[in-house]
Amino acid sequence: RRGQRGGVRRAAVFWESRMACPTPLRVLSGHRGPLQCLCLSTELGLLLTGAAPARGAPPAASPDAGREEAASVTLGPHECVAVWAVPNGRFVRSLPVHERAVAVAVAHASQRLLVATQRSVHVFSVSGRPLAVVSPDRGVGRIVPTIDGELALLSEGSALAVRRISDLQLLHRYDLEAGGAASGAPLRAFSLSAENHHAFAGTADGGLTIYANPVVGIQVLERLASELLNL
Repeated sequence: RRGQRGGVRRAAVFWESRMACPTPLRVLSGHRGPLQCLCLSTELGLLLTGAAPARGAPPAASPDAGREEAASVTLGPHECVAVWAVPNGRFVRSLPVHERAVAVAVAHASQRLLVATQRSVHVFSVSGRPLAVVSPDRGVGRIVPTIDGELALLSEGSALAVRRISDLQLLHRYDLEAGGAASGAPLRAFSLSAENHHAFAGTADGGLTIYANPVVGIQVLERLASELLNL
C-alpha cells in the first residue's frame, strides 16, 4: 500500500508499506504555509493538498530530501491548494484559493475537486477550472462526496449539510441538536456509508448521531422533480 502524510514541514510524503517497516518514497514540497488537509484519489491518480498562507520567510528545504525522491516546486505565499500526480509525484497545478484550506475532497465519479476555506466552498474541474463557489453562514470542517459524485455532505458548524456538487446548492441541512446532540456542540467528524444509506456524525461533546438515508431520499426527490419538469 501507499500512504501519505502531511505536517508542519509543509510537505506531503508517500510511503511504501508492503513491509513491516514503511519506506518513504518521495516528498512533495512546495507549499509556503503548513499543510492543513489532503485527499488521495487512486481512481484519478491525483493528490490534493491544502495549506495555510505563508508567514515570514520561505521554508527551508525538506530534511528528508537527501534520502527520498523529492518533487519540489515553489508556490506563491498565497497559493494554498495544489494538485499532484500520484504515479510520479509531479506537481500538476495550483488552484485559485488564496486563504487557509480547511478541507479538500475529490468526487471521483464526476471528476470534481472540492475545497473548503474558513469562509467559502469551491468546486473545480480536474483541469483546475472554477465551477462554483458559495459562502455558507456556518464554518465548514469536512467534505464527503457521494459515490456517484452528484452530492456532497459537509459539516457546517453543528449541522450536517447536503449540497449538490455541480452548483453547491444547499438541498438539506440536518441540525445535530434536533438529532439529540448537546446544544451548540460542533461537528468534529462524520462519514457516509458506501451505499449513501447512513451518515455517522460525531460531535465535540462525545455524542454520536446516525442518520438513516440522509442522501438517498434527496436523490429520489431530485429525480422525481426532474421527471415532472420533463412531462
